[in-house]
Amino acid sequence: MRTEKDALGEIRLPDDAYYGIQALRSLSNFDVTDKTFNDYPAVVRALAEIKKACALANRDIGALGADKANAIVRACDDILEGRMEGQFPVNIWRGGGTSINMNLNEVIANRANELLTGHKGYDRVHPNTHVNMCQSSNDVYPTAENIVLYRETGRALEGVAALEARFAHKAEAFGDVVRLGRTCLQDGVPMTLGQVFAGFHGVIHRSRKRLEALREDFRIGVLGGTVIGTGLGVLPGYVEAVYPHLSAIVGFEMRLPDTPEESPVTDAGLFDAMQNADGLLVLSGALKVLACSAGKIANDLRLLSSGPRSGFGEIRLPAVAPGSSIMPGKINPFMCDLVVQIMHQVAANDWAITMNASASDLDLAGNATVSFFALLQSLEMIGNGFALFGEKCVEGIVANEATCRRYAEESTSLATIVGTLYGYETGSRIAGTAYREGITCKEAALREKLVPADAAEELFDVDTLARRAGSVALLKKYGGMRSID
Repeated sequence: MRTEKDALGEIRLPDDAYYGIQALRSLSNFDVTDKTFNDYPAVVRALAEIKKACALANRDIGALGADKANAIVRACDDILEGRMEGQFPVNIWRGGGTSINMNLNEVIANRANELLTGHKGYDRVHPNTHVNMCQSSNDVYPTAENIVLYRETGRALEGVAALEARFAHKAEAFGDVVRLGRTCLQDGVPMTLGQVFAGFHGVIHRSRKRLEALREDFRIGVLGGTVIGTGLGVLPGYVEAVYPHLSAIVGFEMRLPDTPEESPVTDAGLFDAMQNADGLLVLSGALKVLACSAGKIANDLRLLSSGPRSGFGEIRLPAVAPGSSIMPGKINPFMCDLVVQIMHQVAANDWAITMNASASDLDLAGNATVSFFALLQSLEMIGNGFALFGEKCVEGIVANEATCRRYAEESTSLATIVGTLYGYETGSRIAGTAYREGITCKEAALREKLVPADAAEELFDVDTLARRAGSVALLKKYGGMRSID
C-alpha cells in the first residue's frame, strides 16, 4: 500500500493502482451505478490524446522540461495502447469533469514518475503542476466529449448508411410489384412496393446527410479557455501550439470555436462554447428524428408482414428466431420490434438531454455529462441496431406479389379514375356497387356501360395507375371521355 494526501487528508491506495487520491474520493462519493470510465475506453482515449497534445505544446513553448514532457507522452501512449486497463474507476455519474480529469492526471503522473524514477509518486511529475499545465477540467473534458462524439457519430453513420443502401436495393427490386396504397389504414390507390421502399430510403438518406453535417460541429475544442473561457493560467504560445498537436494525434482537425464577426467581444466563440451545450441538443434532436423515422418504417413493415393467414400478408420478413414458447410455427417481427425499442430509448434520451440543456447555470455548461452519455447510448443503439436491421430484416424481405396485386385490383378505390372522368358522385356510385356486390370497379363500370371494354382494360390497369407518368398518359389518351358539368 502507498499513501497519498490532499487538502482533505490522507488515503491509502493499493500498490498496483496508478490512480490516486482524488479518483478514490470520487469513487466513494459518486458510486451510484456500476458504470465507470473503465467501461468507456473511447472517452479515456480522447482524454489521453489531449494530455499528450498538452505535454507536447508545453514542451514546445519551454514551459515543461523535455524529460518530464517525454515521460508524460510515454505514459499517455501506455493508456492509448491499452496497458492501463482498469485504472479509471471514476463513476460516470458526476464523475465527468474534474473527477475523470484528475483520474487521468494521477494515472499519467504516477506512470511518468515510474518511468523516470522506477516508482510511483509525484516527486518528479505532479498531476496538477505538470500533467494539467495550462489546463482546467472545464476545457479538457468538453474537448474530449467533442472528440468522442465526432468519432461515435461517424461510427453510427456507417450503420445508417448500410440501412439506407439496403432500402435503395429493395426499392429497385420491388419496382414492378404493384400493391394497394393505404391512408388511415383504409384502401388508397395503387402504387408499387418499390415506391414504398423508395420513401423509406428517402427519409433515412435525409437523416444521414443531416447527421453528416452536424458531425462537423464537433471538431471544436475549448482548450485554452481553462475555467470559463478567459484563459487564466494559460502560458504564452500554448494555444497556438496545442491544436496542431491535438489534430495530428486524433487524426482530424480540431480548432477553437469561431467568433461571429458581429461580436464586440474577443474570443466570444469560446465563451459561448463553454456556457452552452446546445450542440448536444441539436445532435440529439437529429438522432430522435432518425430513430422516429426508422420506428415508423419498422411499424409499417410489421403491418405489411402481418399474418400469415389473417393479416396484410403483402411481404414476408426473414425469420430470425421462433416467435413463441407455446405456439408452434409462430414467427415474430423481432428485428422490427428492436428498431421500435431503439426509437423509444432515443426519444427518452432526447428528453433527458432537453432538460439538461437548460439545467446548467451561469458561465459553464457543467451538467452536460448527462447529455453526453445519453448521446453515446443513442449513437451506439442506432449504429449497431440499424446495421442489424438492414442485414437481418430488410435485405431478406420477400414480396407476396400475388397478394399485393389482388388487393390493388379488387380495391374500390379504383373508382377514382371513374370520378376523374365522370365526376365524384358517379365514382361513388361505382365504388358502392363494387363493394355491395363483391365485384371489381372495372366490372361495375362495364355493367353501367360507362366505358367500352377495350378502354376499361387500360383505365383500370393497376400497373399504369401506380405511376404518375402512366396515369397522366392514360388521361391524355382518354380525356375526351371526360364528362363533368
